[in-house]
Amino acid sequence: MTFESIIGQERAIRLLSRMLHNDRLAHALLFTGIDGIGRQTTAKALAMALNCPNPVGESACGMCGSCQKVISGNHPDIIIIKPSGAFIKIDQVRSLRKHLRFAPLERGRRVIIINDAQTMNAEASNAILKILEEPPNDTHIILTASQTTDLLPTIASRCQNINFRPIPIAKIADAIVAKGNLDQDTAVALAILAKGSLGKALSADANNWMAWRKELLERVGSISTKSTQELFVFSEALVRDKAKLEDALDLMTTWFRDVLMCKFEPERILNGDFMENIQGASQALSVDEILKKMETVFAAQSAIARHANPRLAVDVMMLRLR
Repeated sequence: MTFESIIGQERAIRLLSRMLHNDRLAHALLFTGIDGIGRQTTAKALAMALNCPNPVGESACGMCGSCQKVISGNHPDIIIIKPSGAFIKIDQVRSLRKHLRFAPLERGRRVIIINDAQTMNAEASNAILKILEEPPNDTHIILTASQTTDLLPTIASRCQNINFRPIPIAKIADAIVAKGNLDQDTAVALAILAKGSLGKALSADANNWMAWRKELLERVGSISTKSTQELFVFSEALVRDKAKLEDALDLMTTWFRDVLMCKFEPERILNGDFMENIQGASQALSVDEILKKMETVFAAQSAIARHANPRLAVDVMMLRLR
């Protein structure tokens, strides 16, 4: 849980390290980005660094008593607030304010971590705002949220925002291989489906995801040979599984991306276990045709994001792809 353990967030870690080195860490920080990219782990790593008596550079040692308390969740000056059910509620913030009446119990600094701050209800948001307006001494508050616009503007404006970016596919794949018994092709496939979220990749059921992915890519690769009726059956299957529709369209974009890449840099193909199919599609299509197919998938994604009828958007996409 030290800074060195955070994968794919070099920019964020560099900014935090510079602030610590110059002793200019803001009293309130906002970590934004998608789930599973290290925001909460970095918040704990920062809390460790602020309280570690034997830091290594700007990072915590990870071995001392203070660090072990943070890792185990038993440090008295590290307070973590997370949603109780669907929301962070006013009672949780009232309890926090009671803690803040007293000085930190140990020699370091108190750190308040508010995870999924976008779930604060109106009362909780207003109560947190009052704390941010008059922050206690030796206390840092770290909020994590998807984006700044999910919070009250008055809260976001009082925090220094650090954006966490989606993690590159290669780094996620390397982490999966290092953690388990999966081969490189499977790890890359899971990394693609995770869309930049290491947490999502590590928590995925590899067997189920790989079986679903295999069937989907096989059907995408054969779209040009299918009848209109068969395409509509494919559309119905995609739209029926609402939870995976977004993932399915993302995976389709990687297919056509690979078909295009095969013409120029085949070593950069992502879906390497489908190399033979991708090569065949690449040879059968011109660059312009591949680009038009990619634009067709993008158009469907955009239409669905604008709340168009998903079935209609996917039906139109299928007919244009054929």
